[in-house]
Amino acid sequence: MGRAGRQPLNNKHLRCIELMVYSEMLKGEIAEDLGVRPETITAWQKREDFQEALRVEMNRGFSSMAVKARRKLEQLIDSSNPQVALAASREVLNKAGYQETQKIEQTVRDITLEIID
Repeated sequence: MGRAGRQPLNNKHLRCIELMVYSEMLKGEIAEDLGVRPETITAWQKREDFQEALRVEMNRGFSSMAVKARRKLEQLIDSSNPQVALAASREVLNKAGYQETQKIEQTVRDITLEIID
């Protein structure tokens, strides 16, 4: 048993989490779908194990969206609109760890090397 004699999450809890993450249903609609009252879902949401399972599922959902987002950025880089292409390129560079200040510092180093040579 879970904390303080509480039962572990069951199929209804897991289905509730799935609907919360992947559907646009409101709490009342989810409750109706599961055959429980909205107050029951509110009580579930206060459980630490429910919150953790919800966090895990949210992260899983975001991970799958990240693949789509990366593909979209790749398409936007090739946009015929230069502003869109530039914004997408900056986003990719930022996600790859290149920051604007690094570009400036590298330019200063390059100029300094040219002066020294």
